[in-house]
Parts: sequence; structure tokens; C-alpha cells
Amino acid sequence: MENISYDKTGKIDLNGIYNNDDPVPYFSTLSKLGYRIPEEGKPIFERLIAARREAHEARETKLIDLGCSYGVNAALLKHGMEMDDLYRLYGEDAPHETALVARDRALFAEPTDRHLEIVGIDPADKAVAYAVETGLIDAAVAANLEKADPERDDAAAIAGADLIISTGCIGYVTQASLARLIEAAEPGRPWMAHFVLRMFPFAPIEEMLAEHGYVTEKLDGVFPQRRFASPEEQAHVLDNLDRLGLDPTGLEASGWYYAELHVSRPPADAGLPLDTLVEAGERAPVHA
Repeated sequence: MENISYDKTGKIDLNGIYNNDDPVPYFSTLSKLGYRIPEEGKPIFERLIAARREAHEARETKLIDLGCSYGVNAALLKHGMEMDDLYRLYGEDAPHETALVARDRALFAEPTDRHLEIVGIDPADKAVAYAVETGLIDAAVAANLEKADPERDDAAAIAGADLIISTGCIGYVTQASLARLIEAAEPGRPWMAHFVLRMFPFAPIEEMLAEHGYVTEKLDGVFPQRRFASPEEQAHVLDNLDRLGLDPTGLEASGWYYAELHVSRPPADAGLPLDTLVEAGERAPVHA
């Protein structure tokens, strides 16, 4: 990758891929980095959706995808896709402009889970507009909840949420956004599941959630997110981990970002331990 710059966290600056008229630059860039955290999260999210439905005896599920971008998690959870499918669909052979939109409308017209409603939240207005236009997600909130409460229509789209997920935005998104989501979701008491890079402490969010009556558990194990784009990016991250007193041996030191999963539920729903709920097993680092 040429002309690499870095943001304040030490990660490469990928702002140029997040808000275009179509997802091709996004997927073509992330495929080179082996981006895979939505794939890692898919089976766990599916188990949480099933558990939420069983616990509340309700098949219809409203899921809020925080930091949804072009609807990656929706493609996997609502439409039965895999990351490799998306990398192929939006590779160098992808059609252009109106032909791409027409293809995707047809492709996502028949979801595999008709009972799953997905509302995407992301300040990237072009990205979420594409996801809504093609049917990947059902509704979108193109807003930065770090800065302000959602507008009335956006709050209505969030209201009654059953589950709030994220696969990489925590660290840029803080407890401020999640507190606003909790308020907007009323009268619902949504479960939450956040994959968070190890270099971003989750404690401030966990404390806020506890104040709102949530019980948070961290699943044992770690999950690969993507390869480092350069030795410099890796060095920045290793410095961040060192300041936090975290050992990168076998993980970030081997060339990958790694995330941990934090799941928060109201006490009435938290009786079944998280590892039992998702049938967790031993998770070894993955390097490719």
C-alpha cells in the first residue's frame, strides 16, 4: 500500500474508503489486509440472536449495527453471505454505477432471515445510503452519536432495539454513543455485543453500562481482525499495548490486530453464562 498515513491511534488512515458511492474501494482495500472480524463474529451473533429470541419468545428481531459502513454484518447475518463472497462481488470484475446497484438490489431482495431487521448507524452517509438502496439493511442512521443525540426520525428507527452490535468501531466510538443508543432504544432493553481491539480499553464503556443496569462479560479468547498494513502500523500498536501492560506475544507481535468480545445484558437476561450461551471453545490465533 502506498502513501500510508496514520491516525491518532496509530492505525493506518483508511478514511478514503469508508464513504464512497459504492463499496468497491472499501472491499478491494480490506481484502488485501485479510479483514475478517465480521466473519469471526457471525456465528456468535447468530447464537445471540437465537438466544434473544428464545429468552423473549419473539421471532422478530431488531438489530442495530453500530459503525455499519456498507452493511457488511447485514450481508453476513441477514443475507447469508461470507466475507469471501463480498470480496468477490466487489472485486475488480464488479460492474459499475447503476449496473452495480441493480445487481445488488436483485441479490439482496430475498434475505435468508426475513425476521431480522437491521438498522445501520454510521456517519458515512454515502455508505449507509448504498446499503439501504440495495436492500442490505432496512434503515440507516447517518449520524455521529459521539457529538449529538439522534434526530427524531433516527431515534424512531432505533426504538425497540433487541441487539446492538459492533465489529471494530469501539475506540473511535465511546460510551457517549452507547448511552445515547440506550436512551433511544427505549422501551427496549437491547443486548449488546462488541468486538473491541485489545489496544482500546473497554472499562469506561463497561462502567457506563453498569450504571444503566447492564451486566457485562468478556468471552475467553481473542479474534483476528486484520493484518497490519505496514511495519510502522504494527510498531505503533505494539507501543500502545506496551503502555497498557498487554503482552502481544503470539498475537499482535505476529502481524495481526486482535479483538476481544464484550457482551452486555440486563440482569434478567444474564442468568446463562456467556461461554455457555455461545458454546465457546478454545480459540487459537489465526495467521494467514
